Amino acid sequence: MTAYIGISVISANILSTPQRIFDPKVVSVFSQSPEDVHFLTSDGVKIAGWFLPSKLNKKAIILVHGMNSSRTAEFGGRFPEFAAGLNREGFTVLMIDLRGHGQSGNARFTFGITEGRDVIAAVNWLKSRGYQPKSIGVIGVSMGAATAIGATAADPDIGALVTDSAYAEVYPVMQQNWSNVSGLPNIFLPSTMMFGSWLTGYDLTQSKPVKEIGSIAPRPVLIIHSRSDPFTPVNQAYALKSANPLSVYWETSATKHAESYNTDSRTYISKVSNFFKQNLK
Repeated sequence: MTAYIGISVISANILSTPQRIFDPKVVSVFSQSPEDVHFLTSDGVKIAGWFLPSKLNKKAIILVHGMNSSRTAEFGGRFPEFAAGLNREGFTVLMIDLRGHGQSGNARFTFGITEGRDVIAAVNWLKSRGYQPKSIGVIGVSMGAATAIGATAADPDIGALVTDSAYAEVYPVMQQNWSNVSGLPNIFLPSTMMFGSWLTGYDLTQSKPVKEIGSIAPRPVLIIHSRSDPFTPVNQAYALKSANPLSVYWETSATKHAESYNTDSRTYISKVSNFFKQNLK
């Protein structure tokens, strides 16, 4: 029993501590150097980001990466390329590092529960720069998509949302992937989640975007998911779609998790930019 508890505590500490990945050299993909920005969340965490303004209109998009990633690392390192593409389409882009990731302040994972504050702080920062409510959109990837769902549900000033490879509930996805990710048998998952909740102060099993996405309506939502996603099964996307029947659903043929952009970047940018052009004020 002592060994079981000890392994669970160590596992919970590892599970709830984000990896920091950041490559400043990727700024070379931008036609102009982005502005380094920093702002505080409602609970005092310092968030770092890149700001790419556009003179073509006053529509802005916040890009939110997934777990153990960053604004430079998402999409296998092609997130800045994606941001540059949106910027060429006429959008102002704000790329952020979630708490505990990249160059942002220290924090533990809560699988979107507290990370939503980072997105809301980004919205508030854009409003302080003159961007109007409902002219601001958010796109989130994987855990960043779960984060973005919660933030959009909580902040009516977000005009439209795109989710990519989101989970409807985190715990079933963890059950499916636990052994491969941790190297431990599934018997350690409940205790690890329990100690993870103790370390973070939040019940980590309660990350359930499926309970939040319905309240976003009638604001527009585009759900992107691969039918072959090996990490977050496509039935998670179907559950989100069912919870928000007004949402638009685009199913891709990517064979890896959160790889729809890398599979067909031209179509991806076209779908996302057209969605935001039509739905942001």
